[in-house]
Amino acid sequence: MAPVARKLVGAWLVVGCLMIFVQVILGGITRLTESGLSITQWKPINGIIPPRNETEWQAEFDLYKQKVQYKVINEGMTLEEFKGIYFWEYFHRLWGRSIGVVFLIPFIYFLIKKYLPFKLIVYLIIAFLMGGLQGVVGWIMVKAGLTGVFVPPLSLSIHLTLALILYAYNVWLALWVLRGPGNYFISGKKLKGFGLAILILLFLQVFLGGLLSGTHAGLAYPTWPDMNGQAIPAALFSEHASWAGFLAYIPQDLWVRTMVQFLHRFTAYTLIILIGVFFYKSRHITTDRVFKTGLTLFPFFVLLQATIGIITVLNCVGKLPVTWGVIHQCGAMLLIAETVFVIFHLYSKADKQPA
Repeated sequence: MAPVARKLVGAWLVVGCLMIFVQVILGGITRLTESGLSITQWKPINGIIPPRNETEWQAEFDLYKQKVQYKVINEGMTLEEFKGIYFWEYFHRLWGRSIGVVFLIPFIYFLIKKYLPFKLIVYLIIAFLMGGLQGVVGWIMVKAGLTGVFVPPLSLSIHLTLALILYAYNVWLALWVLRGPGNYFISGKKLKGFGLAILILLFLQVFLGGLLSGTHAGLAYPTWPDMNGQAIPAALFSEHASWAGFLAYIPQDLWVRTMVQFLHRFTAYTLIILIGVFFYKSRHITTDRVFKTGLTLFPFFVLLQATIGIITVLNCVGKLPVTWGVIHQCGAMLLIAETVFVIFHLYSKADKQPA
């Protein structure tokens, strides 16, 4: 790629990463404020325009009143209160559509200008399809949630995990373009597998985090380092093991809440150890300054995320802490970007970069 093309395409991909970052934040706010079921219809085109007058607002509110969530937890809600939860879901959907526009228009322009090598075109089409799939999965999730009080935990977790996979993929593409051909390729088969294992485990942790949020598991054990005074909670063995709590929100299902939070904590500790070992083994393998800077930040980001997670858990008293929950989600995205940055250099050769 010519230097001008590389800069323009790279900047465009970075903007895409930032927009996905914001979209995940909006999704977290929507979820934690219990706003996700406020829009009861999927209108990809005419849904861009929100209600414009009191009559249209009342019509939307009447549709929501027919749903289980309103009847169980929001009965008596005023129209103004409804507008508050409607805003977050609407903004979340609108931002998702905006990502599609910001992707498609420059993509067409770059094709016309012949700025994109064939391999990158294929990768970008895959990214576009992944984004479309994410929108469809989001609506399937909402549709399933409209039959109950909340979105099913498993559906929510799948939606979140797919969003962060898309985010990681776009971070990789941005690095692929911006770093360009260079002598930063780092050999080492063991480190390649080690880095990939960390990334896979990190996505498992994201999946568990989605389940934790969907089951409201944080409310069951708002303590650290123990879980209500126990290192291994007795409920894992005393409560009836059931998978029903993953498929629908069941506040009485203590076993599911216990299992999800216990696994989430255990995986967090495992990630801290693995990233620490990875950093120790990798710290002298290259003199590339960009890579060494990213590698140095690796243990910092995982410890920061763990600290935020602890603060979030300690604030899960009576209700889910929206602010800390969103900050924790931001920390997860920073850690994912950092992990992708590190393993990118282990898998990318100069001759595989866009010419």
